[in-house]
Amino acid sequence: MAESAVGYVLQKLADTLLKKAQELQAVSGQIKQMQKELRLIQAYLRDADSKSNKNESVKEWVNQVRDIAHRIEDVIDTFLVEIEENHPKSSPWSCKICMWLKKPYKINKLKLKLSGEIEEITENLKKIYQLRINLEITIRGADNEQIDPVPFRPTKPTDVDDSEVVGLENDKRKIINQLLETKISRRMVLSIVGIGGLGKTTLAQKVFKSAELERHFNCRTWVSISQKFNINDIFRKILYSIEPRMENRNPPVTDENLPAELQKSLTSKRYLIILDDVWRDSDWEQLKNGLPDPKNASRVIITSRSVDVALAADCNIPPYKLRYLTDDESIALIFRKAFQQHIQPENYPRDLLKVAEKLSKKCGGLPLALVVLGGILSRKERNYTAWNTTEETLEWHDEAGKKCSQVLAMSYEDLPYELKPCFLYFASFPEDYKISGEHVTRMWMAEGLVPKDGARTIEDRVEKCLEELVQRCLIQVTKKSWNGYCKHCTMHDLLRDLAITKAKEENFFTVFSKEGKDVNQLPAIKPRRAALQFSTLTQDGVYSENTRSLLCFGFDLFSSKDCGFSKLNYSSFSLLRVLTLHNVDMTEFTQRQWPKGLVHLRYLGLRYCYIPKDLFKKFSFYNLETIDLDGSFSAEDTIVLDVLIPTLKHVYGSWRFDFRLKWNQHTNLQTLEYVSTETEIVELACCINLRTLVIRFEGSIDNERVQQMWRSFEAVLRRTEQLVYLGILRRRGMLPFGGTTDLPCHGKIQNLYLDGEWIRDICVPSVEMFPPNLTKLTLKWSNLEEDPMPILEKLLSLRILHLDSYSYMGTKLICSTGGFPNLEKLKLHGLINLCHWDIEEGAMPVLCHLRFYQCYSLDALPELQKVPTLQELVVNYPSDELRKSMQEDKDLHKIKHIPFVRKEK
Repeated sequence: MAESAVGYVLQKLADTLLKKAQELQAVSGQIKQMQKELRLIQAYLRDADSKSNKNESVKEWVNQVRDIAHRIEDVIDTFLVEIEENHPKSSPWSCKICMWLKKPYKINKLKLKLSGEIEEITENLKKIYQLRINLEITIRGADNEQIDPVPFRPTKPTDVDDSEVVGLENDKRKIINQLLETKISRRMVLSIVGIGGLGKTTLAQKVFKSAELERHFNCRTWVSISQKFNINDIFRKILYSIEPRMENRNPPVTDENLPAELQKSLTSKRYLIILDDVWRDSDWEQLKNGLPDPKNASRVIITSRSVDVALAADCNIPPYKLRYLTDDESIALIFRKAFQQHIQPENYPRDLLKVAEKLSKKCGGLPLALVVLGGILSRKERNYTAWNTTEETLEWHDEAGKKCSQVLAMSYEDLPYELKPCFLYFASFPEDYKISGEHVTRMWMAEGLVPKDGARTIEDRVEKCLEELVQRCLIQVTKKSWNGYCKHCTMHDLLRDLAITKAKEENFFTVFSKEGKDVNQLPAIKPRRAALQFSTLTQDGVYSENTRSLLCFGFDLFSSKDCGFSKLNYSSFSLLRVLTLHNVDMTEFTQRQWPKGLVHLRYLGLRYCYIPKDLFKKFSFYNLETIDLDGSFSAEDTIVLDVLIPTLKHVYGSWRFDFRLKWNQHTNLQTLEYVSTETEIVELACCINLRTLVIRFEGSIDNERVQQMWRSFEAVLRRTEQLVYLGILRRRGMLPFGGTTDLPCHGKIQNLYLDGEWIRDICVPSVEMFPPNLTKLTLKWSNLEEDPMPILEKLLSLRILHLDSYSYMGTKLICSTGGFPNLEKLKLHGLINLCHWDIEEGAMPVLCHLRFYQCYSLDALPELQKVPTLQELVVNYPSDELRKSMQEDKDLHKIKHIPFVRKEK
């Protein structure tokens, strides 16, 4: 971590000298001398890091290096803030003349102060450099190179399924048999019990995906409980998953009526509900109030680390205690993860097998430890020396928990230095939080955690870093994006605990997840980065002026519980680079004092927040790169940020209101989602670097006017040569193209999202009107009356097709022989009139994933035996006829079913 901090500071000093040459001219010589001393120390850091775990003196030396790197960063950043605050452009006009007269004196005073601080830092650097001689810290030479990780060189996202764990098939069969037993008519609660990392959730997922259970139960749902939960949130998730129409009911379901509504809905069904990760028996006492016993063999599965929870839930059913893996199973799992593929025992390399046997014993049969260890080995050379070195660094422990912890700690130490802060950043997110891969990498960029590489863009670099954490099994991908990369991810509890512990030890991130006292310790702790997770402030917090990241995660936005984030004194956060507020009512922020200028802020995330109209008047942005308003809303129709931010790259707006900026001067924009109004379309002509664009044509504008606006938009599209994702929204209105205008045939567009009706005789246009390299296509509210498949199946590059709500209003679909030659995923959602679907022999030859969602009129599945490549079939909310047909189809067991996933807001 010290090496990462030093590397970042050296890069920052070089960039600062280049960009702020005039302001720093008087001290540029001192800064260059400080850089020289820092580079000398940097050469020894890798050896020091490797020794710091076993030598407290070396560990203290590394801490001193890290702290002084932080101080250099703080001194330079504070100086730049003070320069900006004393600039006349940031002051009212009445003060500009006085400031202009006083400015030379103030600036010279600031430079003298900076010069003195740099001189003191340089002397301390010289002392630290001399101290490494006494500690016998050397520069790593060629003799040590073999234990370094293999450089990361993936060319595409990995397709390895990290959820696959050996040794669970028999357990899965036993549990399914118990669930299908109808002699016990009462609601039975089956508990899967074991320590963390033993595979409880993985086993429950395997059971839940069973085709037999799909046919047996009327409804199924999965809910993660974890240590902290809101019982009303849990009940709503269950209710809305089994009765999706209840989510938009008017009037909405109140908290008081929620348990009764849930019980009423479940009483008429044979249900299966999985409650994952229940910690205390008192948690079950709350949960059971929403789970009735309809005496129809309904079932509940609980995963827990506590036998007491299992006995409290159902004392008549013995807990299913997971076993540790056998030696053979452990070795198989190590090789599977190390080689990223299935390997038969007879094909194990003999020299590596001996090491694998010793490693498996040290892991004690704990699956998580074996998976992570396999991830470590996947980055090593496949020879005896590299594997044996890994084995020798693992210490023997008798307790399984300690074994796992030691393996996990090693997985962290084994990371390249630039990946360590990226891993620790995950400590900031709450337990079981759905982490956006795109947004966490934007935060890394804002913090400068990933060093620049002249051969690749910084966006490519951070994407590769995230992918390597996935390949090392430190991050679990829960959903992939259309281009195969991580869209959403999560972290296992034990790995999250490791990240929190390491982040605190190294003063990288301080996490506050308890209420009251912990949060109020912040003034004394002075965290470098702080994450407040559902915390309640009992008094005004005064935070460290050197805090670089502040992440605040509130309760549900509609909860009456106040998280107290509005009580923070934000004026002290002048050096922030990342500020995020999730599920926070910001109306109370209107009277708070914000920093005069957020000079260093790169990432501003206000997700699912209630935003007052004048909020952005309190901010002065200079270096902002990302602004995220996804899911947020306001009492006003439009939020205006009437400033120029030349550094802005990524804007994620909200469909709930219009967010307006001076688009015509933002040439660096790469992402722009949910732009609306006619004037902004013309202004986008300068945004030639756009890669993602989602634009909304308001439903209130008449069709003729929309088509006029479209002609201006076409001119914009012709200039955006980097565009790969285009979304056009005209919900419940006519799309602007058609008739005399055509769909933009942009050569590089790979992902196209169209939400609105087609004008051209209510049918899909010709193949030539679609982008030639189209990979993913989503149609919604198209109201097509003719079967779109004869046209769409000729799109040769198409891999993903979503026919979403009301996209097709006909009753029959036909996929012909040779159609959709490269289609891998197909989703049919909300096709309410669809009754019949024919698949001819040879259609969709590579289809793997098929999903039906709310197709209420479909009475039978197509002949799926004609699609031998099909791996996953999801059928949510089937009609009674379709359910009966599925129960009678004996071939369905060959296809893996997955559970319902609640739709995202």
